[in-house]
Amino acid sequence: MKLDNKLSELVSTYSVKPALSQLHDGPWFITDEKHREYKNEKQDARAEDLGKYYKEKSVDKDYGFTDIQIANQKSLMKTVTLAMIDELVAKDKAISFFSEGDTYVFENERTNETVYADESLNVLQVVKSPTCNCNPNHSGCNYPLPDYVTLFDAVCSQIQEDVCVMQQNGKDMASNNLAAVHVCLPSHWKPADKIGEDFATIHGSVPGMGKMNHDKVWSACVNKGPYERFNWTLTDSPILNQHPDKNIGKDFDSDDLYLRIERQVLKGFPKVQGLLFMIRTFVIDINDLDSEQRKSIIGAIEEMNADELIYKGLSEKTKYNNVISLLG
Repeated sequence: MKLDNKLSELVSTYSVKPALSQLHDGPWFITDEKHREYKNEKQDARAEDLGKYYKEKSVDKDYGFTDIQIANQKSLMKTVTLAMIDELVAKDKAISFFSEGDTYVFENERTNETVYADESLNVLQVVKSPTCNCNPNHSGCNYPLPDYVTLFDAVCSQIQEDVCVMQQNGKDMASNNLAAVHVCLPSHWKPADKIGEDFATIHGSVPGMGKMNHDKVWSACVNKGPYERFNWTLTDSPILNQHPDKNIGKDFDSDDLYLRIERQVLKGFPKVQGLLFMIRTFVIDINDLDSEQRKSIIGAIEEMNADELIYKGLSEKTKYNNVISLLG
């Protein structure tokens, strides 16, 4: 997917409004020539500490009904995982999926990986053939380490999107929560720390999001759609994984400046009151933007309020001035 047609519109303003557009039959996932770079960074994140980037909600012992909680989580994850695979198979010729008796088989010709999983979607075995003999720095070409845990983990590790799964477990909005994250390329947030939080709390640190009608947005996303939306920020690093622990991307003290865009796709599953939230990150060197697009970003920055500048890492005068200078 090329962003050329959308880029000028995207950078013309900065807003946290939902701005949801019907995706209709458009692709949930986008695979391009940079797939290997994404795969490498995802593998590096998994090897660093899988628990920081992939986590599912655990049983709440205080709540009780342990068996029901476990069954509910399994049903949710199986529903969204198989839906993701169906979408991939329908629109990506490199991917196939079938069953051999009680075993599911997920094949990806692009990564040369074949993943075998049981009926509960726990991974049984991974076969990588032929193994890649290119630059050894391409960590994504190696056997996945640590081993894939679930089919959800395996699929998410081989696409360019990060993935979140939410679910509403009661009649009121307050009962929705983040049930699973597989986010190896976060933009200055800690995925694992968000498990169990509701829709409003997760976005509580984003200036302006408190004014949003979260109930209305949640209902629309679960029962309608799928939807597509975009947002953008600036960073001084092209690295995709900008987990806060890495402390990168917001120094703004060099001549490096990149536009970091997120394409977000939201797909609801009313039968399980679930929401699949997919994040595809694009990083563009500002030198690849035309003068009008750079002027638009300057205008958007100049219109940001104090809280928004803090959130974007531009509250310090030196950083602010350097960014404006680079864009000028």
